[in-house]
Amino acid sequence: MAPAEGGRGAPMVITVEAIKFNHDPAGHTTDALNIRRNAATFVNVPEWRRGVTTTPEQSPAAYAKRETAGNTITIQASFRSDEPGVTAQIRAIDPDKNPPRNEGGGCGGFIVWLIRRFLWAVLGNVLGEVVEKWATFNAAGGSGYVTFDLRDLRLPDVGVGPHITTWQWQYRLQAGAPWINIDVTTHKTYVLLEVPKSPWQQAPYNAGNTQLPWTDVLDYACIWAIGASDVDAAAGKVTAGVYRLGSSLVTYDCPGGGSTHYTDYSSAFYCTEFVERLGGGLGLGQYVNCTDCATFVTTFANILGCDLSEMTLGWMFALNEMIAIGSTSFSLPCAHPPDDAGWPSFRYHEVGWKGPCSNDGYVFDGCLKVDGDADPSGGPPHVPLLAVNMRHGATGDLLYRDRLAAPGGRPNCSPDCGNVRRRTVA
Repeated sequence: MAPAEGGRGAPMVITVEAIKFNHDPAGHTTDALNIRRNAATFVNVPEWRRGVTTTPEQSPAAYAKRETAGNTITIQASFRSDEPGVTAQIRAIDPDKNPPRNEGGGCGGFIVWLIRRFLWAVLGNVLGEVVEKWATFNAAGGSGYVTFDLRDLRLPDVGVGPHITTWQWQYRLQAGAPWINIDVTTHKTYVLLEVPKSPWQQAPYNAGNTQLPWTDVLDYACIWAIGASDVDAAAGKVTAGVYRLGSSLVTYDCPGGGSTHYTDYSSAFYCTEFVERLGGGLGLGQYVNCTDCATFVTTFANILGCDLSEMTLGWMFALNEMIAIGSTSFSLPCAHPPDDAGWPSFRYHEVGWKGPCSNDGYVFDGCLKVDGDADPSGGPPHVPLLAVNMRHGATGDLLYRDRLAAPGGRPNCSPDCGNVRRRTVA
C-alpha cells in the first residue's frame, strides 16, 4: 500500500482487500474453472484475501485454453480507502515482464537477467495485466467488487503448466497522473488444455462435490505434461510420468500376484493416498498393478482436458517379454532368474484408452514397456517402447496387441467393451 494526497490534504491509503478469479461458476469461457484442493478441502472464493493469503499456492486458479480462446477474461477485486467517497483509477501490471538489465553487472548480471527472463517465459505470469478501471469508495471506505478485464494474456501461447502470476497494483486519482504503487499479490495459475473430463466435474459447484478438479492432482499432472499443447501430447507425457514412478516410488506387485492397491477394481480411485505417495508419504504402499496404472494415467490426463478411459484387455493371454514398472530389463513379468522364469500370461491387462472400443482404439500404457523391434516375440536385443497413443491393432498389425501378447495369446488380447470405466476420485 502507498499514500497519496487525498481530498483532506492528508496522505491517503488504498489497499487491495480481495481478488476473485472464479467469480462466475458457470463462466469458464471468461474466468477460472471450478476447483478444489483435494477430497477434504474446497477452494473458497475470493481466492486471495488480505491478511489471509500469504503464498501463491493459497490463491489458486485454473484456466482452460480451448474454452477461453478469443474471449476476454475477467477478474473481480475489492479495495479499501481510508478516505471515503474518493474515486480512483486502479490497475495491476506485471513487474516481472521486463526485468531491468544490470548494465554494471558484467557477464554475471547478464546471465541473471537471462535466467529471470527464462523463468518468466516458462513459469511466470500467463494472465497478463489488469486493465485500469475507476472505483468509487463508499462512506465506509469500501469499493465493493469491481470487475476488471485482463489484457496481454499468454494463455494462447503456452502449453500445459503451473505458473506464478505476480501483479503490482497501482492507483491514481486523476487520468494522466503518475501511477502510485500499492499492493503486490501473487497467485498460482494452472494452464489446462480443455475443461477437465470425467471423472472430473464442473457441477454441482459446492464444497460437497469431491469430483471438482483437485489442485493436489494438478500439481503433478501439470509438471508431468509441462509444455504440451495438444491432448495427445499431454496424455503421452502423463503416461511417461506414471511409468517413471517405477524408478523410486512404485513397483509392480509381484509378491501379491498383481493385485490392485489404489483402486477397488470397479468404481473408486484412492487418489488421496496416491497423492500422499507421490509426495513421499506411505500412501497405500509401493505396489501397483495395471489397473492402478491405467487409473493414474486416465485420471491425471483427464484433469488436463484429455479424454481417456480405462480399458480392460483380454483374458488369459500369453505374453512377450516386457519391462514392467519398477523393473530395469526385459523379462516375463515377475521373473527372478535363474529359479523363476516369470509369469507366462496375464489374466487380463488394463490400459489408458482413447477412441472406439475396437482394434482402432489407442493405448496409453503407464504400467510397462513393450518390445519395439521388428520381432517382439523374438529374443534380444529388444527395443524398449512405451505405448503412447499406439493403436491397439489386429493380430499381425505389429501394433500394441502384437507387442504385448505372444503369438498364441494375441487372439485373446482384445478390448473388453463391457469393462470400460473412469473411476471416481476419493
